Parts: sequence; C-alpha cells; structure tokens
Amino acid sequence: MSTQTTGQSSNSLSLKLRNNWLPILSLVIVVIVVAVAVPSFFQPSNLLNVGRQSAIVGVIAIGMTFVVLTGGIDLSVGSILALSGVTTALLINNGLIVPLAVVAGLLVGVAAGVVNGIGVAVLKVQPFIMTLATMVAIQGVSLRLTDGGPKQFENLNAFFDFIGSGSVLGIPGPFLVFLLVAVMGILALRYLAFGRFIYAIGGSMEAARLSGVQTTRTVIIAYSISGLCAALAGVMTAARLGVGDPTAGSLSNLDAITAVVIGGTSLMGGIGGAVGTVFGAILLAILSNIMNLLGISPFDQQIVKGAVIVIAVLIAARAGVRRFRERRTDAPKAATTHAPTVSTPVSK
Repeated sequence: MSTQTTGQSSNSLSLKLRNNWLPILSLVIVVIVVAVAVPSFFQPSNLLNVGRQSAIVGVIAIGMTFVVLTGGIDLSVGSILALSGVTTALLINNGLIVPLAVVAGLLVGVAAGVVNGIGVAVLKVQPFIMTLATMVAIQGVSLRLTDGGPKQFENLNAFFDFIGSGSVLGIPGPFLVFLLVAVMGILALRYLAFGRFIYAIGGSMEAARLSGVQTTRTVIIAYSISGLCAALAGVMTAARLGVGDPTAGSLSNLDAITAVVIGGTSLMGGIGGAVGTVFGAILLAILSNIMNLLGISPFDQQIVKGAVIVIAVLIAARAGVRRFRERRTDAPKAATTHAPTVSTPVSK
C-alpha cells in the first residue's frame, strides 16, 4: 500500500511539474539573462518594485484563471477594476466609512461577474461577446459617475493604505494580498469539489452536465470570482493612487490574459491552474521591469507583450495536442486494465 501511495505521489508531482514547465523554465531563463545583462535588477528596492508591479495583474489573473479553465474568457475585468475604484472613492467622499466603501466596491465586481455568468451560462451568449459588451457598458458607467475625470478622496484607514502602498517587513502589502489570493485560488482548484467541476466543464460541458455537475451554477460562480478579483484589484489601485480613475485598468484584461496563458492554462479550458498563473504574473512583471530598466519605449513594450502571447499560445496549443494524443493512447490500455471481470454462469 505504501509503495502504491508513493508511486501516485511521484506521478502527481511529475504531472504538476510537466503542466507548469513553461512558466517555470521561462522564469529561470529570464532570471539568468537578467543577472548577466541588467545587474541593477537585483537591487532590493527594484525587486520589491517587481513584486508591487505583479500584484494588481496577478490578483486579476487568478480570477481570470477560473474563467479560462471553463473554456471562457473575461474581457470586462479592466472596466470592473475602474468601476470598483470609482465606487469606493465616491462612497468615501460621501461620508461612508472606508470598510463599507471597500465592501461596496467588491460587491460591484461580484454583481458584474454574475451578469457575465448569467449571459454565458443561461442566455448562451459567447463569452467573448458577452464580456465585451459588459466591458463597454461598465466603462460607460464609470465615466458617467465621474463625469470623465478622476475623483480624489482622503484615505484615513491603515488597512486601506496597506493594500495600496503599505508594507510588512519591507514586503509590499499589495504583493502579500496577491499571494493570499493565489493560495486561496490554488486550494480551491485543487481540493474543493468546485475546482473539479471547473476542470470538468473545461474538458467537456456536456459530459460534465451528464455527470451531474451543476454547470450553470459553476460557470456563474467562476465569472463571479473573476469579477471579485478584478474589483479587489480596483480597490488596491484606488488605495495606491488616492483617486478613483474611470480609465484605470484599460489594459489590465490583456495583461491578465497574458499572465494566464504564459502560466500554461489552455484557452480551450480544462488544462492549467493557479500555480502557473502566479509564475506567469511574476514573469510578466519581470519582463516589464527589465524593459523599463533598459529604457525601452512603452509602445515597443506592447509589441513585445503581443509577441509573448502568441508564442505562449502556440506552445500551449502544441502541449494540448500532445496531451490529447497521450489520453487517446492511454485510454485503450486503461479500459483493458480495468475491464470488469464477467463470471461464466455455472450450470447446475
């Protein structure tokens, strides 16, 4: 029994490393190259800056991972980020205490996620179209609430300041929030029944439904988690800037999708996870930081990010084809190995 358990643990570890080899290998290569080309990258102040840069995109990307694993996409996260920040700022300016204003900002994200989930799971609208529509609508709401300009507010709450620009023992508060969200996402996908349902839906919606999975509810919850994470990123952004900006997060959706794809999660659904997304978000922050240190134009940085997305998608697609072939090859063996034994009736 112990030998069998050890073998299963070894196979599980091997599978996890193989599924996340792309972000891990990429991160190692980038660190080696940086060590040679940009020694200033490893200064403590710059490393802390990288952690701070990865936090906002990382929080959004963890929520995005749930959606992508179902085979969907969420283009509205950038607009949700802006609306959440604007809502929080306006409520604080109107005298609401900071904790309640933060909760209201988070609920805005959850509500937007529920709308997306209902559109996709109940109304059967394509995720791309549904979230594109809500992205435009939510952006319009943010601009309407602020008359097109940022709204400043006075922050007198220590925790609110911590998640924006604070630190603990020198470690940026936003990065600690990102790690906490990442751990919660990893545990949910790995150990909860909900996580197994997410993967089942990504593998085959119809097969999951026939297996008894509440597909509609699961998809709605997945989009709600994405909206909640985007809203949390919006509150963090507002806390850091001291304003509710209706144009904040305009490229957050693309950065989050990039982090998820770099992390090895298939855009077709069912393959990947939050572990890879963490590496993807950190890798994306490292790339941006390196380009800033090298003085590369922000416009050229967007070109590089686009190329990274294409390369990551191509590699992930090839990996997906390989895994599909492995499954087809292993299926007959599994059927033969686990075929039920049919007893021959004995005549009396």
